[in-house]
Amino acid sequence: EEAQAKRDAMIEAVADVAAFALPKNCWTDHYFIPREAALRKILEKHAGSDAAKAFAAKNRHEVELYSKYHEAYGYVFYIGRKL
Repeated sequence: EEAQAKRDAMIEAVADVAAFALPKNCWTDHYFIPREAALRKILEKHAGSDAAKAFAAKNRHEVELYSKYHEAYGYVFYIGRKL
C-alpha cells in the first residue's frame, strides 16, 4: 500500500511527454538470440549438469512466453517532465 501511494504521488507530479515500447527486434535480435548463444555455451561447459539444464529450461520458457504473447508483453518507457 505504501509503495502504491508513493507511485501514485509520483505520477501526479509528472506530465507525460512521450512513451515508447521496445520494438520486437530489441527482444529477439538483441536479447533472446545472444542469450540463447550464452545458454548453449553454459550447457557445453556443464554438460550433464541437471542444474545447468534446469537453468536453460527456465530461460527458454521466457522465450516461449514472448513468442506466444509478444503482443501483450514488453517494456514501455515513459518520458515526463516535473509539473
